[in-house]
Amino acid sequence: MLGDARKVRVDTSRWFRYGDVSLSTRMSMVAMCATFVVLAACLFLFASWQAEGPTLGNIYASEPSSPVGEPTSEESFPFLTEFPGDGRIYGVMTQTGESTELDAFTAAAGKAPNLVGVNVDWTTPYDPWHTERLAERGAMPMISWEPWDANQISSVDQQRSEQPDYAVDEILSGRYDDYIDEWAADLAEWEHPVMLRFAHEMNGYWYPWADNRNGNAAGSYVELWRYVHDRFDQAGADNVIWVWSPNVSYEGSTSLAGLYPGDEYVDWVGLVGYFGHFESGPSASPGFDGVFAPTLDELAAITGKPVFITETAAGAYGELKAQWIAEALAAVAADDRVRGFVWFNVEKEEDWRIDSSPEAQSAFREAIADPVFDQPSGEPESQPATTGPQP
Repeated sequence: MLGDARKVRVDTSRWFRYGDVSLSTRMSMVAMCATFVVLAACLFLFASWQAEGPTLGNIYASEPSSPVGEPTSEESFPFLTEFPGDGRIYGVMTQTGESTELDAFTAAAGKAPNLVGVNVDWTTPYDPWHTERLAERGAMPMISWEPWDANQISSVDQQRSEQPDYAVDEILSGRYDDYIDEWAADLAEWEHPVMLRFAHEMNGYWYPWADNRNGNAAGSYVELWRYVHDRFDQAGADNVIWVWSPNVSYEGSTSLAGLYPGDEYVDWVGLVGYFGHFESGPSASPGFDGVFAPTLDELAAITGKPVFITETAAGAYGELKAQWIAEALAAVAADDRVRGFVWFNVEKEEDWRIDSSPEAQSAFREAIADPVFDQPSGEPESQPATTGPQP
C-alpha cells in the first residue's frame, strides 16, 4: 500500500515550521523536486518531437490528421483517367503532404496543383490518406515509394545508402513479399489511377537500392523493379502508373541505359534536377536546358515513354531564383520533350519554396497562370481557395 497521497503533497510553508527535518535535507528535497519537473518537461518535449518529426529534413508523409472516408466509386474522379489531358502536369511536394501545407502552397501560387507527391518508406502501411484525400483535391496522387527505413538514415552523406536490411538481395529473397503484396492489393482495391514513383534516383549513390551500393550487384536494380512490378501485376493492380525517375546525370553517376527496366515495365519517365547545391552562390541562371537537356537527350536514346520532371526547385539565390523559375516554367509549357513538373516546396538543404522571396513568388504565379497548367476536364467542382498573400 502506498499510503495516503495527501502526505506527499508539496507544502513549502510547512518545511521551516517543524524542526524534525534538517534544513539541508529540506533543500535536497527541493532540488530533487525541481530536477524531476525539468526531466518530465524534457521527456514531454522529446515525445512531441518524435510524434511530429523534425522541422527540417523530414519529407515523409505524416499520419492522417483526420480520418478518410470509405473508398469512393470508380466514377468519382474522372479527371484521373484523363490526366493530364492536353495540358501539362503541375505538381507539388511539401514537407509532409498535410492539407494545410497544400492549401498554403495553393494560396502562394494562385492555382491548385493537378498532382501532389508524397514520400512513403517501407515501414509505412498503405492508407487512403495517400490517395483519396489528394484526389478529392483534384490532384493525381504520386507516391514516391522508397524501399528503406527513413528513420535510420545516416547523417554521413556517403553512408546514406548503407541499410543492409534493404539490400536488393534481401528484397528478392521474399523478405518483404507480404508488405509488397499488401500495398499492391490496397492500391488495386482503390481502383483509380495512381502514380507510383518506385525507388527513384537510382543512378546516384545516396539510396540503398542503387547498383553497386549497399552490397548490391550491377544490374540488380532492374531485377528489383521487375520483381516488384510483377507482384503488382499478380495482384491485379493495373490502375498503378509506374514512374521510373532517375536523377539528372552527373559526373560519376550510373549510366541510365543499364538501369532502365524496359518499356513493358514503365509507363512514365520522371527526372529529378535542381538549380542549387552550389558550394558558393551561382553567378548566372543555367536556364531549363542547363539543368535538364543533357539527360533528356540521354533518355531519348533509351525510350520513347512520356517524360515529366518529378522533382525540381531553385535555391534562394536572389533575383536568379525568380529568373530561373520564369525560364524553367516557360520551357516546360513549350517543350514537347516534357509533359510537366513537380515543385519541391520544402526548406531543406536550401530554401526551395516558391515564396522564399516576393520576387520568386511573383515569377511563379505569373508563369503558372498559363492555361497549359490548368487541370484536365472533369476536375472536381470544389477547389481549395487560391486567395492568399500576394507577392
